[in-house]
Amino acid sequence: MYINFNDQGEFNLSLTKKPADIFGFTNCIIREGGSFDAQLANFGIVPTTDALNFVKKQVTDSGFITEYNLTEKNLSVFCNVKTYKEINVVSQYTTVKNTGNIRYITQLCSANINEICYDENLEKRLSDGSILIHICQSKWQGEGQWIKRTPNELGLYVCNSHSWEREFYRFDSISSWSTGEYYPIIIIEDKKRNECWFFEIESGHDWFFEIYVCRGIKTKFLSIKTGTADERLGNIITLDNKNSATSCKTVYGITRGGFEEAIKQLLKYKRLVSESTHDVPVVFNDYMNCNWANESERTLIRLIDKAKEVGADIFCIDDGWQISQGLWYPDDKKFGKNGFKGIIDYIISKGMTAGVWFEFETIPYELIEKLGTDEIILKRNSYTVAPHRPLANMRSSVLLNYLNERVDALYDLGVRFIKNDHNNTEFTGSTNYGELPAYGLEKNNEYFIKFIEGIKHRHPDLIIENCGSGAMRSDNDTLKHFDLQSTSDQENYRLNPSIVGGTLALMPPEKAGIWCYPYPLSFDERDMDMPPEKTFKAAIDGEQTIFNFTTSLLGKTYLSGRIDCADENNTNLIKEGVALSKKLSNYIKTGYPVFPKGTIRLNCSTDYALGITDENCNTMILAVWNLSEKPRTVTVDLSKYCLKTAKIIYPEKQYEIPFTFNEKNLVCKFLKGVSARLFLLEK
Repeated sequence: MYINFNDQGEFNLSLTKKPADIFGFTNCIIREGGSFDAQLANFGIVPTTDALNFVKKQVTDSGFITEYNLTEKNLSVFCNVKTYKEINVVSQYTTVKNTGNIRYITQLCSANINEICYDENLEKRLSDGSILIHICQSKWQGEGQWIKRTPNELGLYVCNSHSWEREFYRFDSISSWSTGEYYPIIIIEDKKRNECWFFEIESGHDWFFEIYVCRGIKTKFLSIKTGTADERLGNIITLDNKNSATSCKTVYGITRGGFEEAIKQLLKYKRLVSESTHDVPVVFNDYMNCNWANESERTLIRLIDKAKEVGADIFCIDDGWQISQGLWYPDDKKFGKNGFKGIIDYIISKGMTAGVWFEFETIPYELIEKLGTDEIILKRNSYTVAPHRPLANMRSSVLLNYLNERVDALYDLGVRFIKNDHNNTEFTGSTNYGELPAYGLEKNNEYFIKFIEGIKHRHPDLIIENCGSGAMRSDNDTLKHFDLQSTSDQENYRLNPSIVGGTLALMPPEKAGIWCYPYPLSFDERDMDMPPEKTFKAAIDGEQTIFNFTTSLLGKTYLSGRIDCADENNTNLIKEGVALSKKLSNYIKTGYPVFPKGTIRLNCSTDYALGITDENCNTMILAVWNLSEKPRTVTVDLSKYCLKTAKIIYPEKQYEIPFTFNEKNLVCKFLKGVSARLFLLEK
């Protein structure tokens, strides 16, 4: 990938070295108070130099900084670009410094990227399928749902010949659930050139994407605009004299090939910038389809013993260990004569790491009374944000001191794993300090990350999982600070292949905690002491356990379910799955996802396949699922990967199914409905 400049500091990316033209990559967009609109400069309507005057370009050790000046307003603009060796990726953000009389900025972008899919005949290509745009939708228990559309289908169709025409498609996030509706990513395939553009915003608060075309039927390229500070999101930057402001970061690039190759480049970047120091082993968590927060000594002892028997490394006690959510004191009466400490000691005595669940950002009214101040909760226009479950003001030193004390107390008990959840959202933000809600949202997120980093600094051996009602806050700006990410709260194991297929395109597989719950006790059955008889009958042939593990083995196995009820055959399947998860750990940590059947929507009832390969695709582990209720023959086209041999690696041979592989097609004959197998393919 080459970066090419013109004499105005504009630059573009290309897979072949070529001179930059007038459009180039115009770096950034500033919209100031409605009186001046620098966007026009970036649409090719007026020369860029009429708006932002190029000052200089400074080369740094890791990239370059291009400086512009808005002369009549005395505003300096800095486009900060970082490059990465051996990765077709750059990251970019914008800083503005006020040296004059600008009072506020209504839009500050991190990047405005032109010349995407440049073509003299682009108008026709907007609808002929040679350009495909991939966008990822999300919702609670329905994460990782990709859609693939032509530009025309998104509304990017040109209507007239006027030079000022601008058609755009926009999606955004206004919430502390930064990935609650969409993940901040766009993949654009140019099939004509065999090139793929990719763009991802790093923001744990609000963000926006705009894909647009300009100049009507004369349009020659697509453009992308990204950022966080935007009037539509309620985010107007106020600048006093000599103030400065900085946008979020956008990561983008171009590569040969299609969707898979683009995801590979982004994954390389995410691994490079990750601040995680732990390779998380197999976790057993007692919440999902298991205890559902109904903690008791008797059930916990059974589950701890079974988790140890099957080989789990970490045992996490989820919701229910505490007297009150938000106070974070153990409810000792639930745990027998030795109390909560006795349970922690018992986990440790079994050779496992003890873990607990927190939800740091939810505050009970009792804590306000205990600490004697309501500054610890977020407010908007003097009203409590989410009054049914108030949210934490992470800028409050009173609150931070309290939370740190509680974390340290649990650490002193022997806890070395924390699952932190974020189960309700801040919505548009808070006004505790007199700022706009969107700015309050941004600052609260900033201080939350500082709080997590402070815990890690004090206790470097503490493993911390990120969860937000599943993956509602799984953006990379957040995830890079954590060791593990919950991929979903999905309770139906049959739906997980769709979610896993989508989310492995978004996060490192070694951080993707994938629920695996044999012998599920459903939410509706949560008051039962044991799963009902139908659960035992469904588990007899082992296919439910096999399906669960086949899915989870593509990431980090996050074990749950009432495994203490498992019969001998299923116990052996669980042991085998846990052992294989450990064996594959290094492979997952360095591998890349491949999508021989693309991505699928949540309620697909046919079949699916998803794999992980090494860097050069010498080997591949491939999960194949029959998602239908009936026996089914599943064919997977693997011709592009040039592999020669195939064998089933989970489960053992007693569960073998008929299959053939002719170096092109893997054909699996599933003898039962809703079943799965994991393959190893090699050159």
